[in-house]
Amino acid sequence: MNAQVNLIFQISPILAVDRMLASELNGLRVYAAAMKMIGNVVDEIIDPQAYTLTDLEVKLQKDAARTIFGESFTFASPKVRVPVSTVDKIGDGIILKFTIDQLEEHIHKT
Repeated sequence: MNAQVNLIFQISPILAVDRMLASELNGLRVYAAAMKMIGNVVDEIIDPQAYTLTDLEVKLQKDAARTIFGESFTFASPKVRVPVSTVDKIGDGIILKFTIDQLEEHIHKT
């Protein structure tokens, strides 16, 4: 028997919405500071002990991948885990607090 679980997490009170489904993040575009698009959310990472969303798994665009992995990256579709602590705003897309160069210090390469 397959059971689907919808996890709800609290987001910043600055936004008009105070709750949303984690699955609503899938496919959203992710922008570094200064609105530089880096990729799209493909999954969410949840801490099962704390019941909290910890990271977003982001499939990078080629330009962003080259910046993060260097000119010689060989991944067809590189992904990184972006901590939710780096998120500045969520709306039609996700805007991060850092530029792509600063972001490299905060992500987890998968």
